[in-house]
Amino acid sequence: MYLARIRCSGACAALHRRPDAIVCGLSAARLYGLGALPRYTPAEPVHLLVSPTSSRSRSAGLVLHAGTVPDDEVRPVRGLPTTNLSRTLADLVLAWERPEAVALLDAALHTRRLLALDGIRTEFFGRRGAASRYRWLREVDGRAESALESRVRLVLSDAGLPPEELQYPIRDGFGTLVARVDMAWVSRQVCLEADGAAFHGAPILDPKPLYYDRERQNQLQALRWRTVRVTWKDVLTRPAYIVKAVANTLGRA
Repeated sequence: MYLARIRCSGACAALHRRPDAIVCGLSAARLYGLGALPRYTPAEPVHLLVSPTSSRSRSAGLVLHAGTVPDDEVRPVRGLPTTNLSRTLADLVLAWERPEAVALLDAALHTRRLLALDGIRTEFFGRRGAASRYRWLREVDGRAESALESRVRLVLSDAGLPPEELQYPIRDGFGTLVARVDMAWVSRQVCLEADGAAFHGAPILDPKPLYYDRERQNQLQALRWRTVRVTWKDVLTRPAYIVKAVANTLGRA
């Protein structure tokens, strides 16, 4: 859908009229199919990079950014000239806030679209705002399986409660895998599960995920593991609750 919009909207005409235009930023990330991106809406503009000397007259549905990139930082993606992956990620990390930026890089590493952060560090060199972003790179962890997990991890780390392990396998006395939990404080037998909005699907139509989840919870309890469950609502509206819930559970363990 997004590719069709770029090709069939004013962006297509702009690319024909302006051969120097390059798809960049969030639009480039959409073309690459990166994870942890904001939810797409039809009103989202197409982002194009154009020469600083080019006219940047306003056009509906387009956001024009002035700048240049070396030839080796441009590649065709689905037939459109696009900033390469490292440049695209660096541009977004420099433009976004820390939670969204770390989640974006977590997802890129987790899906192996990105194998290391060296290229991102190189892209930061000499750019405005890069100093603080170098620190963010130390917080990136490709083991996170969702943007929600990434953001919960940052909330807890900021509170001095970083998880000891991510995606930790919990086994019973016979070595059988009972659960692989999102975060774990193994020394205290406390784990955390980040429940996305769509995790359980529609229980009324398909109760299997809910039944499995309850059985899994009972097995963890039998193994003397304490579980904290958090949601997107908790991250967005009451992060202090997450900290308190984990701290209290660790204190009782």
